[in-house]
Amino acid sequence: MDNTITTADAAAAQEGLPAEPLQAPRNAQIDEALAFEPDSCALSDAVARCDQISACAGQIGREAIESMVSCLGDPDPMVRWEASRALAESAHHLQRPAHLGDVLTMGATDAMSLSELLGVMREGLMSPDATLRASYTEALARWPHPVAVELLEQSLQDDSADVRAAAARGLGQLGALESTERLIAALEDASLWVRRSAADALGAIADRRATPALISMAQEGPALTRTAALAALGHLPGREARATLEAMLTDENGEIRWHAARSLETAGTSTTLSALKGLVGDNYSLFGRTVSEVALAAMDAIGQREQGVWHALRVAVLRLIARFRRR
Repeated sequence: MDNTITTADAAAAQEGLPAEPLQAPRNAQIDEALAFEPDSCALSDAVARCDQISACAGQIGREAIESMVSCLGDPDPMVRWEASRALAESAHHLQRPAHLGDVLTMGATDAMSLSELLGVMREGLMSPDATLRASYTEALARWPHPVAVELLEQSLQDDSADVRAAAARGLGQLGALESTERLIAALEDASLWVRRSAADALGAIADRRATPALISMAQEGPALTRTAALAALGHLPGREARATLEAMLTDENGEIRWHAARSLETAGTSTTLSALKGLVGDNYSLFGRTVSEVALAAMDAIGQREQGVWHALRVAVLRLIARFRRR
């Protein structure tokens, strides 16, 4: 078999897609992994199935990829997670064929192209099974590819809230700046979990165009979405975001105060210190830390950024005062 790379192959590699199906290696470990049929995902031992999938990770052979894809429908979430991780490795190699020079010289079997694999994923997103669609969506969240982003954006309109939430999370995971407007629209979704996932994604992307919508979410609604918006605003430095976080420090809900103080650790400035000082002695606790402790940590971080040693001494005194009040 001639395994030389042609000029056409090299040109296709620059475009991010192989001109012809690539050749995948075969070895004893891979042959053993492929010995199981797609329906072997029904095996009771999830760990064994994960080991089988892991052996196929990064492989571009058609059999290996089809086996990994089939396991996206496994009833065990751990197996689905491993399948999505393994597929991402294979997609990465297909997306960057220049890395496969050594693989080509090893020669072996027919390989699936990236365009074919994306087609398989597109078909999976049209499955009548919402759980399967969500699994495909979560797998695409690991692929930094324009088509993956496009498919995730389409999934924001899925009938299933689970799929829409997975799509929002995936766009945030990929840092899809081009998806900001669609994620802002998702802040109005009927599902609480989709709204929260969209807020988390906007925080990860950190596009300041989302600031007004996140401010609105932070000011009213369930604590679950308000806290997500507050966390996102911590990644969007700006006067409007900072003013909202400062205003939330006096909210009657301790969880809101906690998250506002936490976000000000990154978004706060010296003008924020007086508002944070008012939380010293606030004993509402979340995740093993009181609001007072979170506020002091925020003051310390702001001081290190802006005021140096004198502020550090001031925070040390406030810590002593807070400790005395707890006695």
